[in-house]
Amino acid sequence: MSRYFIEILKEGDFSIEDVFTEVKKDFPALDLSRVEPVLTSLIKMKVRITAISYNTIDPRGNPVVSSGIVMRPFNRRPRGVLHFLPSANIDKFGSGSDALLIFEGVLAFLGYIVIIPDLLGNGVTKDTVEYPFLMSENTGRVAYDMHRAAIEYFVEVLGYTLHKHISVGGYSMGGSGALALVRHIEKEKPRDIIIDRAIIGGGIYDLNVAFEEFVKTGFAQYPAAPGIFKAYDNWYDLDLDYSKVFTGPLLENMESWLDRTHFRDQLTEWIGQDLHQYMHPDFFTAERNPEIEKLWNKFSENSLIEGWTPKTHILFSHASDDQSVPTRVAQYTYQEFRKRGAKVRIRYGKGGHYEFGKWYFLRMGIHLILKRMAFWRFH
Repeated sequence: MSRYFIEILKEGDFSIEDVFTEVKKDFPALDLSRVEPVLTSLIKMKVRITAISYNTIDPRGNPVVSSGIVMRPFNRRPRGVLHFLPSANIDKFGSGSDALLIFEGVLAFLGYIVIIPDLLGNGVTKDTVEYPFLMSENTGRVAYDMHRAAIEYFVEVLGYTLHKHISVGGYSMGGSGALALVRHIEKEKPRDIIIDRAIIGGGIYDLNVAFEEFVKTGFAQYPAAPGIFKAYDNWYDLDLDYSKVFTGPLLENMESWLDRTHFRDQLTEWIGQDLHQYMHPDFFTAERNPEIEKLWNKFSENSLIEGWTPKTHILFSHASDDQSVPTRVAQYTYQEFRKRGAKVRIRYGKGGHYEFGKWYFLRMGIHLILKRMAFWRFH
């Protein structure tokens, strides 16, 4: 009997043309005119996407059933395994197990098995569990349990063993999640999961460093802070007095605006990008009020840098003009890990948080192609 895998929720087969249709819906401003015709002419395979449910735990250690997707080449031998963490699901309706085909799944069309957890607050838990936004320990655990469920699914349903050598990736919040998964795997030291390399981009790896930058600039391209604060208030039982955390229209409308039924562009329009318009004035002072200090203390507990030095080879990438996730977060992470002898590298680019994401996915794609070529060379 499986310890993690519970059941198949649904599945379907998709082509690369289907991917571009979905991407255009989610990112209408993204210019794919050069990429789309090339990839649709080169990639003819289909992938089968299976949504599964599995056992894991919530941030308080209570058992919970979560969900995610497993993507695999249809009627072709897979060329490797990639565990990819999803970007932030600002609204709760676009997770992998709901939509099946999501943007991050494009990498499956390179012939890889791709595992993507929904994470809590999404998929089957979207209406029953508060989203643990950027809570590192739980993110790593829930992703790890998804991988264990995928291993059981492949054995029990498909009749073969998932390859133990994997790559790990993720961009934006997915980058934070990817680093959390690497940390959890290194902590668990399982014999049947070995990370060859992690390619991680655009993530917040230390919230204190990120918010120090937000205090300095007073600007965030996307207002993610309110969602993080709400998650921390819930899971850590902080009992926040929001009149000392937020101000203006956000304070007046937070219950409806932060219920995760609205899209990113809607929230940006309502809340704005100037933190002075929605954060309490004490947020910008050296002596923060007690309510904001409660949050800062919990940020420290969720650092992915402190108290751990990765053994995995990690390539970080970040936009040098990122206005959503301060570039200093990536710089600080890289420098701290390097001081301790970690095998990490970093690459910078231009285009801001969203446009740079295309470069990140291209870099991940190149890694997977080269890894595939090396595999066939020695087998």
